[in-house]
Amino acid sequence: MNVAGYKRVSTDDQVDYGFSLEAQETLIHEYAVRRGWQVVRIYTDAGLSGALDHRPALNQLLADAADGQFQVVIVHAIDRLYRNLEALLRTLNLFQQHRVSFVSLTEEMDFTTPWGKLTLAVLGTLAEIYIDKLRAETRKGRLQRAKNGFWNGSIPLGYCNGCCAVCTDPNGPDYCPHYGSSNRSDGQVLIPHPIESEAVKQAFAWYVTGRYSDGQIAEMLNAARFTGSECLSLPFRTKRYPSRGGPGPFSKDSLRDILTRVFYTGVVPYYGTNEKGQKRKRRNPVALYPGQHPALISQETFEQAQLVRQSLGRNPRQRQQTPARVYPLTGLLRCYRCRAKMRGQTGCQGYRYYICPTRAQRTGNCPQKAIRAERLEKQLHQALLQIELPKDWQDFVVGQSERTRKEFMERLSAEMAQTLECDPDDYPVLIEPLLSGEAEVVYGSRYLRREDRARRRWCLLRWGVSLLNTCVRLLYGVRLSDEASCYKVLPTAALRRMDLQCRRFEFCPYTLRHTRNPRSMS
Repeated sequence: MNVAGYKRVSTDDQVDYGFSLEAQETLIHEYAVRRGWQVVRIYTDAGLSGALDHRPALNQLLADAADGQFQVVIVHAIDRLYRNLEALLRTLNLFQQHRVSFVSLTEEMDFTTPWGKLTLAVLGTLAEIYIDKLRAETRKGRLQRAKNGFWNGSIPLGYCNGCCAVCTDPNGPDYCPHYGSSNRSDGQVLIPHPIESEAVKQAFAWYVTGRYSDGQIAEMLNAARFTGSECLSLPFRTKRYPSRGGPGPFSKDSLRDILTRVFYTGVVPYYGTNEKGQKRKRRNPVALYPGQHPALISQETFEQAQLVRQSLGRNPRQRQQTPARVYPLTGLLRCYRCRAKMRGQTGCQGYRYYICPTRAQRTGNCPQKAIRAERLEKQLHQALLQIELPKDWQDFVVGQSERTRKEFMERLSAEMAQTLECDPDDYPVLIEPLLSGEAEVVYGSRYLRREDRARRRWCLLRWGVSLLNTCVRLLYGVRLSDEASCYKVLPTAALRRMDLQCRRFEFCPYTLRHTRNPRSMS
């Protein structure tokens, strides 16, 4: 039997310096060998949260499951797949539709049986509660760290943790002159990086003069070198972990990030979250706390840099209501010189251009100049007009579209038959008792027809529905076969007469209380 494994870790530190991914893959292979299964592929999402829906490896796993490339998916634990109950159950439902089994090594359960599904729902709920609680605790921990003067998150450019003996900084090995020496800090308080800190100071010194833009300073830093003792001469570079491409040249965007970071003045900003639970933008901290790290620049220099940025940003054309610009070739067009993907940009006079990002961000010496978008798009349009299509292309395309539409409708009908409680063809049957005055509300039922009873055998859900029906009979004297049905029909006048205060499943008994002659139909 062919099986697939899925592994995931949440942070870049685990990816670069931890062993969680390797340990997960080892356990998956060992389990498959014991069962006599063959692992055809291991899907890996490194540095991505389990609360995210869009993960490249997970999306590929679902696509391959639909293609029938394997029969079982193995994970180390349920929370490796998802920490969101709704998304977890949706994914497992897709596995079942494609006849793919699911195995979790930590929980040691088969989630294809009824009791396994019940256990899965409980475990998924606990995982979701855990991540919600973890978020709340993380927010409290970040706030307390900020109040204590400690930095939250990745270490900014210009600083390091001072653990030189066991250095894991991207700009440590073969770059920092103190790498491998005795520790210069306890790892809690950040200290200036001997090379990066000079780059930060030089960037602010150039910028406060008002003569240079972000892009120009990026170009100047990339051309400059750090000169230290023992004839040491090294280029300045950014601080990026290997999982994000590693250290490299400065760009216009990275310089803007440096020149607007108040952390360099010796304070720790706390940003908090907005009403949607999202982190606030870096320029809008909720509070500033005295930091335990030394300042690289003075508060006066930082404020002067922000004044320069405001003065450079006062451009009348930016306040004009210009129409939206469309750049259809952005991401498709490549620079002939450096092969980078070109992007659209509007010029000072409102003209559209395609520019090379290498040249615009000052990350290289690409000589490619900006190209007028109208000129380039016109050339492409003329080239497309010269393409001759086969004479029967229209019939072929229409035929393919019709086949695709037919397959989609068949698949949709099959899914509706499996998932919907109500068949649209049953609408006339549900409305008839209302028109004849036999009932004021009609409850749809999943258990009146013989085929429905055969499909929904006695399980935990059926026992629960029977218990609700018994309660309804005792409280209201009404005999219903499916009080918890998700579809009901009642006149608009009756619905408006109710003072609805319910939001969820309490709508079912609320309807019983405020209507007369309820009736079950299938």
